[in-house]
Amino acid sequence: MKEPSFTPEQTEKLLAIAGQKLGVDPQKLKETYQQEGLKGLSAALSPEAQAVIGDKQKTAALLSDPAIQRLLIQLLG
Repeated sequence: MKEPSFTPEQTEKLLAIAGQKLGVDPQKLKETYQQEGLKGLSAALSPEAQAVIGDKQKTAALLSDPAIQRLLIQLLG
């Protein structure tokens, strides 16, 4: 699967919101993303954040957040 292409501003917004929702330092997420891409992000997440991503109900709850939905619409058009 091809990684989506984001502008630097879009990447900053996405990482800030993801970091806040997952309890991870957005700067750490940014550095990991720059070095390893999307695949490297999962390793940078806390066990709690990994549990959210691994749980369909928790992921659905995260994706139902209006701020996340607005951001995804902006990013993915």
